[in-house]
Amino acid sequence: MNDVQKKNLKTDKRPYNYKQRSCPLSVKGAPEVNYKNVKLLRKYISDRGKIRSSLITGITKQEQAKVARLIKIARELALLPYVTTSTYKQSYNRRWS
Repeated sequence: MNDVQKKNLKTDKRPYNYKQRSCPLSVKGAPEVNYKNVKLLRKYISDRGKIRSSLITGITKQEQAKVARLIKIARELALLPYVTTSTYKQSYNRRWS
């Protein structure tokens, strides 16, 4: 390795297994993102109804904000579920029964 490569290794702050991902919503031919497209929005919420972070989904911050806003609209229209707290209620009831 020459000196330039060694210098670049020291200044690179990314972890070793870091892989640059492309945003799946900004590629050519990507489906339109709106609150009516429930099938697409379901990819961005967990099985418990929580909105997944942009680190997990691999979308940009701007697209993440847009998706989060659309998920909230879809929840208001009863197209998507709100966060479920069933396991919390069960554990809470177990303590007092």
